[in-house]
Amino acid sequence: MEGVALPAGDFLPSPAFGTSKDTAPDRFDVTAARTLLSGAGYPNGFSLTLGTPNGRYINDLKVAQAVASMWSRIGIKTEVEATAPPVFFKNRDEFRYSAYLAGWGSDSGEMSNPLRALAATPNREKGMGGTNRGRYSNPAMDAKLEEAMRTVNDAKREALLQEASRLVIADYGLLPLHFELSVWAMRRDLTYAGRADQATLAQFVQLKSATR
Repeated sequence: MEGVALPAGDFLPSPAFGTSKDTAPDRFDVTAARTLLSGAGYPNGFSLTLGTPNGRYINDLKVAQAVASMWSRIGIKTEVEATAPPVFFKNRDEFRYSAYLAGWGSDSGEMSNPLRALAATPNREKGMGGTNRGRYSNPAMDAKLEEAMRTVNDAKREALLQEASRLVIADYGLLPLHFELSVWAMRRDLTYAGRADQATLAQFVQLKSATR
């Protein structure tokens, strides 16, 4: 990613609301991974296809190829299927991938947003799991998330969101890879305060203070 990403251990970067400071990315451990595969009944590994868009996210194809290489090293023979974004999202929504790479941006800036969309058990009536194409489901996580969403007290709500996130991480229900670092380029006499939603709003571009 050439310096414009940070390894992710959670679904939002700290100090976003509902994140935990002590959630660190997993390290790549070939020996431990092979032991886990063997314990799960796959001593010789298995094969899968990793779906990815090509041109939707920064270096999406290269990131998918890097993941495929790491998985192949531990015995999971991984083939990357890269398609144009519209084709990829159609395939994803039709559950055609065993695994896929995609990104997420949180409009609200708190953990309930990605958990509700990506990790909650799909339930149209409750508005939960609308983008959960991995079909992950953990009733304990759902209960924590729903309790958090009806809790007004900030401290209690944040603690519930942290607990819900930890449950998904512990289950490996989703595998966070990295956080993109947004970059803005402009003339030297201009400045712009970067936004978490990555929007570029012309009215907030300012002239730098003149110096002599």
